[in-house]
Amino acid sequence: MAGPLMHSVQIDADAEKIYEALSTSKGLASFWTVDSHAEPKVGSTARFGFHGPVLEMRVEELKPGKRVRWSTHSGFPEWQGTTVTWDIKPAKDGGNEVVFNHEGWPEAVPAADLASVNYSWGRVVGRLKKYAETGKPAPYFP
Repeated sequence: MAGPLMHSVQIDADAEKIYEALSTSKGLASFWTVDSHAEPKVGSTARFGFHGPVLEMRVEELKPGKRVRWSTHSGFPEWQGTTVTWDIKPAKDGGNEVVFNHEGWPEAVPAADLASVNYSWGRVVGRLKKYAETGKPAPYFP
């Protein structure tokens, strides 16, 4: 398996606000894609639309104010079987640190494709920071 895609960002916002952004339709539609449908319920399916393909992820774990974890089931074939984890923890200088991890990539996925996905995730993580700190939505519009 290829290594995980990782990002870490310090966010000057309450952990519960960050968790809400990561676990609800309203929150996800405010920083990821406007076509987001999710509920904070383990076992539910979150759906994210992008110009045609709909990414479906099963909500695997929810720890309010601390963690959101999904597993990919359909939408982007190369993502099948991968997991996405968002860990929220207090930052040393105040606020919270969000550690993003997308792992479980098969070796067959070309490095250039992983680099592109990692770049896109970096932009998503940046938009999460902006939304959590300002309350102003800045999602991707498919």
